[in-house]
Amino acid sequence: MFEASRVQSAGDRNNAKGGPRPDYLYHEEQHSLSLGEALRLLAKSWRFIRPHRRLIALKFLLSLASLPIFLLIPWPLKIIIDNVINGRPLQGMPRRILFPLVGSDRLLLLAVVIGLLFLGTLLVGTIGEHPEDLDADVASGGLDQAAMTTNQANNGWSLFSGLLGLLEVWVTLILTQRLNQTVRTMVYERFLHAPLRLFADQQIGDAVFRVMYDSAAIGEVLYSGVLSPAMSITMIILVMVVLSWQFRSEPLIPILAGLALPAVGLASALFGRRLRDQSQQMREHGSAVMASFEERISQVQLIKAFGQESQEIAAVDAKSRRSFRAAFTMAVMVMAMLLLVIPLLGLLAAIGVYHLMTEVIAKHITLGDVTLLAGYGIVLARPMIALGWIWTWLQAPIAGMRRIHSVLDFLPYDSVADGDGLVVQHIHEIDFNDVSAGYAAQKPVLEHIRLHFVAGELAGIAGPSGAGKSTLINCIPRFLEPSSGEILINGINLRVLSTGALRKRITLVFQEEALFSASIADNICYGSPGASAAAIRRAAEMTGAEEFIERMPQGYRTMLGRRGTRLSAGQKQRVAIARALLCDPDVLILDEPMGPLDPASERSLLRVLRQLAQTRIVIIVAHRAETLASCDRVHLISKGRLCASGTHAELINNWPDYKAYLVLNGATGGID
Repeated sequence: MFEASRVQSAGDRNNAKGGPRPDYLYHEEQHSLSLGEALRLLAKSWRFIRPHRRLIALKFLLSLASLPIFLLIPWPLKIIIDNVINGRPLQGMPRRILFPLVGSDRLLLLAVVIGLLFLGTLLVGTIGEHPEDLDADVASGGLDQAAMTTNQANNGWSLFSGLLGLLEVWVTLILTQRLNQTVRTMVYERFLHAPLRLFADQQIGDAVFRVMYDSAAIGEVLYSGVLSPAMSITMIILVMVVLSWQFRSEPLIPILAGLALPAVGLASALFGRRLRDQSQQMREHGSAVMASFEERISQVQLIKAFGQESQEIAAVDAKSRRSFRAAFTMAVMVMAMLLLVIPLLGLLAAIGVYHLMTEVIAKHITLGDVTLLAGYGIVLARPMIALGWIWTWLQAPIAGMRRIHSVLDFLPYDSVADGDGLVVQHIHEIDFNDVSAGYAAQKPVLEHIRLHFVAGELAGIAGPSGAGKSTLINCIPRFLEPSSGEILINGINLRVLSTGALRKRITLVFQEEALFSASIADNICYGSPGASAAAIRRAAEMTGAEEFIERMPQGYRTMLGRRGTRLSAGQKQRVAIARALLCDPDVLILDEPMGPLDPASERSLLRVLRQLAQTRIVIIVAHRAETLASCDRVHLISKGRLCASGTHAELINNWPDYKAYLVLNGATGGID
């Protein structure tokens, strides 16, 4: 089933906008979650759980330590009724333990029993938060999938309260956070190693939802699918041992309690697939809401500029309503299951009560025995019900696990992921030999490009929009792989070089430069974490950023907003260029760097670039005549092909298309 989704044609993977669907999204959309796939997902999740097996064992042992004390809690009420109130003499185990302490004094016996009951309650309390209480959360309809997932993961199904319960909760919190951290880190790492083309089609909010909320599903599976069943089975065995030892003549009570398991299991089997599919929809709707929030908030200036606030609020509100409707539908399904199960459980309870009362009337058992048997019946029924509900509880986290495993198994790795390739010590020349490249194999953006870049030369790349300029420079650090031809670094094929080492020697300044929500100093030294304050200042001075940085409230420690929104476009560009210069690269590539700069800043930066180009390769993608005139060599790209190469003056004199291109881009001087 997994393999089948990989061999579909690319044409089948198009989304509504005409773009290719990522493999992992395509896989999720093609079929609902089957029972076999759900079981395989559960088995595959062991890789996340295994590193934390010691903490898991500690949590399980703490729960086991509470069980013997918990099993004694029903006894005090029997002793109070039979031996304190009705004056019956102590018999069996209670006599062996208590008679040496209290003799025949009923008031002293009452005090001792109450003291023991208090001590037991102090240690283990009552049964704590149990997985079936999840139904109340779902049925409430007040939580969306994100909130429910987080709450359930941190809850950890702690079985007992009391002092031992507090210790167990402490261990559970540590285990849950470590487990979530492991999964989140793996998913985040997987996204970072995905090819860049993926993020052109993928909504960032969906990726965030998977990292933050779907990752918690693994913890839910551990608690609901492993620890809770183990504790339930252990409790069932212990209660059955106690009942067979103390009440061999009353087999009906454990039988009735045992029938709760198939009663609940039948309902789980009937509703399991529907709950899985509905949970998948809940997560998809929650992901869509987050993606919508992320996109709209990042474009709030555009929304305000066009006066679209009310329309956007309505759009997000509609998506949010769909998310809550999905949660409500899930709640209705759970309530339908309860309507099926509760009458069956009520019937079993009624039969048990009737049987016990007839036994009391027949004087086969005492009233205290009734309370003891009823208590153990309830204790036995709870884990039976829990085992029956396991498949139901697992439906929601299984849907989240599917979204996690879809990323880990189907999200393609960057085809140029770093390996044990060759490492060049210094890049002094780059050659494009008959290179064709594009974002779809059938539609190359570049065709048969032959270029030579060498250290000591400031190279310019010119051409109209869509000509392939950005595609060309993306091939150098291997953000994009050529479909044919080869790129040579110092005469060595780019494919055999270590990508990580190569990218450390190449620095890019992108056309749409983004900064992080951090200090100015942190943004400048992002590519050089160990840079000194003096080095950061020198890089800022070289780009003219020092002037406006010093005027800011906290200088280099001034915190920038999201994507550097506290700075103007020109200021952001100068900080970005300073970041590139601080890396001291062998190859410096600037994609339309002068657009946001004023003429004075442009001239100052060009002087710096010409100085840098004396010892390294500097490539500028530009459309301004003044910028191209400063280059030692200009390469004109049009319709994906190299049209001409030469100095600025040579191209103006010999290539009318070049001169027309400059005029079209507003050149008023330097073209004659």
